[in-house]
Amino acid sequence: MYNIFISYRRDGGYEMARLLYEHLKNMGLKPFLDIEELRSGPFNVRLYKTIDECPNFLPVLSPGALDRCKNEGDWLRLEIAHAVKGKKNIIPVLMPRFDWTELPEDISSLPDYNGVHMIQDYFDASVEKIVSMLKDVNPSAGSNSGAEFSREQNTYFTAADEKEKKRLETQQELLKQFDEETYRKVVGRYESLRVLDLGCNDGKFVMDRIGASGKMEKLIGIEYDGETVRQASAQFGRPGDYEFIEADLEDEDCFVKLKKKMSECGISSFNVVNVSMVILHLKNPYRLLKNIRGFLEKGASIIIKDIDDGFDVAYPDSGGDFDRVIRICARNETSGYRQSGRQILPLLRRAGFRNIALEKLCMTTVGMDYEERSALFDVYFSFILEDLKIMVDRYPDDKMLQRDLDWYRDVYDDLEERFHSDDFFFSLGFMLFTAQK
Repeated sequence: MYNIFISYRRDGGYEMARLLYEHLKNMGLKPFLDIEELRSGPFNVRLYKTIDECPNFLPVLSPGALDRCKNEGDWLRLEIAHAVKGKKNIIPVLMPRFDWTELPEDISSLPDYNGVHMIQDYFDASVEKIVSMLKDVNPSAGSNSGAEFSREQNTYFTAADEKEKKRLETQQELLKQFDEETYRKVVGRYESLRVLDLGCNDGKFVMDRIGASGKMEKLIGIEYDGETVRQASAQFGRPGDYEFIEADLEDEDCFVKLKKKMSECGISSFNVVNVSMVILHLKNPYRLLKNIRGFLEKGASIIIKDIDDGFDVAYPDSGGDFDRVIRICARNETSGYRQSGRQILPLLRRAGFRNIALEKLCMTTVGMDYEERSALFDVYFSFILEDLKIMVDRYPDDKMLQRDLDWYRDVYDDLEERFHSDDFFFSLGFMLFTAQK
């Protein structure tokens, strides 16, 4: 059941209609957008029925659009006429440079018609104004709520994915400047370390950040991909001291395996637990944190690094291209839950941790040289491109995904060039927390 019908012309209003659709859906509303090209052939009865069931009708009007739809058989004209006949709440969505005098007579003659100009620099405010004018709807949250997206377990990485392995290695090097001081501070609290590394991947991260201190006596790393575990064991394994387990962090069997391995290694409890870029891929992170707390000694430290795209900033971005990439990333189920970082504080509190501190917020291009900027662009933007390809292969009938992929391929080089401009600023929402039991 829909509550908002978005009408548009494909030769001038599609991009705005799609953007509006995503924002409204992200607010927990139920907009209808004809993205499956239902208008081909005879007029599709579904469109009329959908307009009838929606109390709100939003025609997206681009400059000159109405001149192009004077033909009596034009879909935009027909949809507007049907909405007027059905006495719908009509809110014209006016794209930049649209002239009020271009409004169709059917709308402008209504006694209470109104419209909203969509201004690029104030897009969210424009959407909020539209929402305030809707009837018979109940938005569940603000425009950045992420209501469209829910947490799902995401474990698509495998050791055979060479591109992803290379990207993660580059990401770890970039993040070293971001997180090294925090790891050094935590390591300095203890004379010797018994470390639990959740989502350890191939073991290189924990060995670099913690193992290099010379204090690590015991280590158990947990990773779901078997081949990656075997690689970690081959390179860093020391029977009885440094062990790696193949297990799913959201499976009860994981904790059975952990207890058994702790017994084999003579570990009664851990004093440091590392959780790097894991929470965003979990369906129930609270359950994991609550269970893991039981394996820690009093005073033990937990380090959690995760992502929140709500803190992403790209400026200048007058055309909204960088913003569109960020939104594409949020929709891709392979990308994890992209508003995960903001949830870490309440998750830690509910799981019983104390002395919670936000150690670092956001990695930015400020102060980066050319090579570092290149690495950051590759880490973030190339991985979204690869994930989008995966999504298109996974859902070949999804025309919106295919349009996004085609668009992204077209603008990718331009985005990279703009990313290196002296006046361009980019912030990526990494968040780094520490807490203690």
